[in-house]
Amino acid sequence: MNQKALVIKRALVSVSDKTGIIDLCKFLHHQGVELISTGGTAKTLSENGIPHRPIETVTGNPEAFGGRMKTISFQVGSALLYRRDHEVDQQEAKKLKIEAIDLVICNLYPFEKTAKENRPLPELIENIDIGGPTMVRAAAKNYAHVACVTSPNDYRLIQNEIEKTGEISFLTREQLALKTFSVIAAYDLSIAVELTKRLATHDSSHASMSTSSGTALRYGENPHQKAAILKFNNTDTQTPLAQATFLQGKELSYNNLLDSDQAFKCASELNQLVESRKSKNTVCVIVKHGVPCGVAEHADSLKALEIAWNADSISAFGSIICFNCEITAPMAAWLKERFVEVIIAPKYSAEALTLFSAKKNLRLLEVPLKKSSDTEWTIRSINGGILCQDEDQGISNEMRLVTKKEFPSELSPVMQFGLVVTKFLKSNCIGIFGIKENGFTVISSGVGQPNRLDCITLLAGVRAKAKNENLKDAVLVSDAFFPFKDSIEAAHEIGIQYIVQPGGSVRDNEVIQTCDEFGMAMSFTGKRHFRH
Repeated sequence: MNQKALVIKRALVSVSDKTGIIDLCKFLHHQGVELISTGGTAKTLSENGIPHRPIETVTGNPEAFGGRMKTISFQVGSALLYRRDHEVDQQEAKKLKIEAIDLVICNLYPFEKTAKENRPLPELIENIDIGGPTMVRAAAKNYAHVACVTSPNDYRLIQNEIEKTGEISFLTREQLALKTFSVIAAYDLSIAVELTKRLATHDSSHASMSTSSGTALRYGENPHQKAAILKFNNTDTQTPLAQATFLQGKELSYNNLLDSDQAFKCASELNQLVESRKSKNTVCVIVKHGVPCGVAEHADSLKALEIAWNADSISAFGSIICFNCEITAPMAAWLKERFVEVIIAPKYSAEALTLFSAKKNLRLLEVPLKKSSDTEWTIRSINGGILCQDEDQGISNEMRLVTKKEFPSELSPVMQFGLVVTKFLKSNCIGIFGIKENGFTVISSGVGQPNRLDCITLLAGVRAKAKNENLKDAVLVSDAFFPFKDSIEAAHEIGIQYIVQPGGSVRDNEVIQTCDEFGMAMSFTGKRHFRH
């Protein structure tokens, strides 16, 4: 890739927001840059006495259809896309009389502003920019040879660079291209969201789950909130949850989908643990309000379901359940007598589907679980922006014993089981896990508290005591380090003898010493798993 600095000889200017454009174009003209301009921008340049070349002298066609057609053309696209250091491209450009465009200055039609003003649909549609995104995408793709500026905030950047060196550096072009692709993505997303809000309808057949990129949901987190699901390729999973086969039931709600996502991901990672042990155990994950309230692994599928349900039978009412195995007739018969919102599994037996058919509102989703090699890029909105990060996949391979007391070997798989489940509990969180009826399960948990001590003393410990659980052989897992020894003291008071945590506190030595004083075992994983 060409990384040389770029001398600007020809620039295409087409902006909706005219802020700063006069000063920039005057500067470019004085630098000997030929300006090509369109529509309202050309009129502004003319009114300010700035020489420019009309776009039709490049395209060979007049602007048409009320300005809908201006820049979209073979000539403009070629001028932006051909590679200046590619011999065949150069020969073709010369043969086709294509003149290189080195700089694009373009901001897009104000779709978001028009949407915020709740303008009529025809006006909204007219503010969907077509030529602008096409042009800046082409320029950004070819940033090795073209600079692309999409915001008045960057005018001073390129002006200063040209004043100082007479060129625009490769690094600047690269960063401008990155910004351009982000602008296009945000622009397209705003169009998809607004038109989905206005146009998408409920589809009782649920076929839209796998075919439509914008589908209205019954409502959002609460009945008074509007909501939609937008198909977005943020994972390399072959069949993601959003494209699961919908077998039966009423429409999925916003909350159903969020809870289903938690259950699906937790079950997937537990299944990966099962497969790594070359086991065929069943995994059952029960989620309520975004939190795994019942989780179990057992050789018998029905037993796994029963253990998971009994871990918190009150919260399991109206829950979402995900399995790593085929749903059999005995499992369906057991579930048929209980209220469940959604069931997710890779497969259902014909007998199970027949039994479930009597519960018309029960949603059944069929989808294979995620593989360990599947990556995912998570997206979450904040006021005025989008946060992106890798999904927190996998658990630490490190398990460093830091106390005098050791863990018995039979608790090793419990520790791994607990580490996975704890990742899906809301921070701050504490999970207590153990062996029950020859299977692994969550015994109790404390989640979503501002401090870790309350998770133990007010939640996990109280819940375990209410069920008369003997915690002597249970494993307590924390999603982050213990900042003080008080959590260790609280764990000791409820009977915990085994603890797993990331470590990393400035008071680690004090925490370790407290464990040793109480004869407790503790291992560090070196990996935090917050889930906000």
